Amino acid sequence: MKSSLFSKIIILILITALAVTLGLVGCKTTTTTTTAAETTAAAETTSAATTTTAVETTTTAAAKKLSFGYIMPGPDPWYAYARDGFVYAAKKLGVEVSVLNSDYDQQKEQANVEDLITRKVDGINLFSFLPEGCQLAAQKANKANIPMTIEMSALGPGPGTVVSDIEFDWKKFGEMEAEYIAEHWPNENVLIICGMMGQGPNDLYLSGVKDKLAELGKNKVVGVQPADYNRQKAMDIMQNMLQSGLKFTVVQVGNEDMAMGVIQVLKDAGKLNNPIKVISNNGSPDGLKAIKAGELSATVSTSPSVGSVSAFSALYRFVNGEKVPDKVYAPMFMITKENVDQAVSWVPSDSTLKAVDDMFATLGDYKPIFK
Repeated sequence: MKSSLFSKIIILILITALAVTLGLVGCKTTTTTTTAAETTAAAETTSAATTTTAVETTTTAAAKKLSFGYIMPGPDPWYAYARDGFVYAAKKLGVEVSVLNSDYDQQKEQANVEDLITRKVDGINLFSFLPEGCQLAAQKANKANIPMTIEMSALGPGPGTVVSDIEFDWKKFGEMEAEYIAEHWPNENVLIICGMMGQGPNDLYLSGVKDKLAELGKNKVVGVQPADYNRQKAMDIMQNMLQSGLKFTVVQVGNEDMAMGVIQVLKDAGKLNNPIKVISNNGSPDGLKAIKAGELSATVSTSPSVGSVSAFSALYRFVNGEKVPDKVYAPMFMITKENVDQAVSWVPSDSTLKAVDDMFATLGDYKPIFK
């Protein structure tokens, strides 16, 4: 009896233990399954959050408005039209532009560069008047990791680098004028009234005129007078040369703003085209009027808005990840009364933008940026 009772107790304990064990195993399996499901859901949530963040970041980057700085060298009308071209192009693509003028002062020019660096602009375009100034500015921009293009400004020797140097072929256009002089006025003496000595474009064009005239051997340069791109100085020089007794019948003038003053002095003295002829460069609105009126004999058209839009295009493309040429030469043309209507306008327009897009297309696989 006792043995039978004991056996029943043992069996009951074993059954109870088995039930508890099965219950525990069941609970553990359920917990593991729930945890796995929660982990999967959390992973999906994290992934979704990451994707959303990436989209938001991309949208923010795309929406960032670029800002460029434009430094002009002085108050000459040519520089003002260049500024207008850069700003016109920038507005088309929604780029903000801070314009600063150096007033032919190298210290002010460097202060302008430092100002733009402090503003943390996305790019700088420098129109300088001295190669050494370009080099100093390039070093500062490089240190600040701000890309810089230079416009019509030779880069002096040194460690500073620029994205691209946008130029007219200044020496070539000096040669073009020398060839015109030799062809149309052989055996006549030439007086040159140039811009600012030591400025890259001035020195290059001046060497082009003098060297080509010497090579052709048909004309003699009897004087070179710098007028610093100042109309009044050019007028004073012209007046002094007339009174000096120096023999010349051709005046080559470094830009048309100065040429307008020279023409006025010659008109007042009764000497314009009687026998003194004037040749200049730029193709400005006033210059083209003077060509049509027969007062300016010829000029080389170098539209400042084409040059500055080219500079903007190079800087904009670089900032947006494109490689650009180290040097870009803008187009130029010899203009006389016969083809004056073919001159490229100084006033920026959509046709200027298209001309620059077309020019870049000839330099490589560049798609239009102005649409």
